[in-house]
Amino acid sequence: MRIALIEPDLRHAEIVGRLMLAGGHACHHFPSSAPFLAGAEDEFFDLLVTDSFCGDAAAEDVIASVRRVLPGLPVVAMMTTPRESEVVAMLQAGADDCLSKPVRGPEMLARIEALMRRAGIRRPRNRAREMFGEYAFDAGRSIVTFRGQSMTLTPKELQFALLLFTNMGRPVSRAHILETVWSRRRDVKSRTLDTHASRIRTKLELRPETGYTLTPLYGYGYRLDQIPVEKPDSTDKPTPTERIAETL
Repeated sequence: MRIALIEPDLRHAEIVGRLMLAGGHACHHFPSSAPFLAGAEDEFFDLLVTDSFCGDAAAEDVIASVRRVLPGLPVVAMMTTPRESEVVAMLQAGADDCLSKPVRGPEMLARIEALMRRAGIRRPRNRAREMFGEYAFDAGRSIVTFRGQSMTLTPKELQFALLLFTNMGRPVSRAHILETVWSRRRDVKSRTLDTHASRIRTKLELRPETGYTLTPLYGYGYRLDQIPVEKPDSTDKPTPTERIAETL
């Protein structure tokens, strides 16, 4: 996942960044809230981790600003030896969870994973074969079998498709796609992601008539949905007897 970290303590920020990297997450550090909020509408993040004091404002005020710009972004607040009343105040201000400073690596990563599960974000499981309805993914050969046919995908197309099917019916952010498929590279252009999505839609026949829609979500990412297939209405068709009568 792509995680934003607001931490004025550079030494502690380095420790947190290393722990997140070890947990498979991309950490983007901001020494104060101003640069984070300045680009919040244009950047893509799955989670915000912030110190109780953001270098230029209290976390409670920053969280309120974040909620106005990115209402669905989960937020974790880090607090130094907090009292119960301080934790309660932080949660009431809008934080989704709180961590004690200095952070403990396993606890921090476990809390992040739990928060992402509650937010509905899932990672593809590390298995050679996966089944999603009529779609069978063979990761070893980079082949997807469906409706009696087999289609070869590039490795990145396969990872992208697996991420979409794993999160069926859930919006998947561009940040999560880039972090999962392109290994946290920041130089991947937006049209590259869109081109891969278009190829997946074509190769796997993700169309309403086959029971699926792959929808781009403006400013966020993509969502794959399974929809009912409309069957031809035979009620208005003439019966064999009626057809014979029409020819007489």
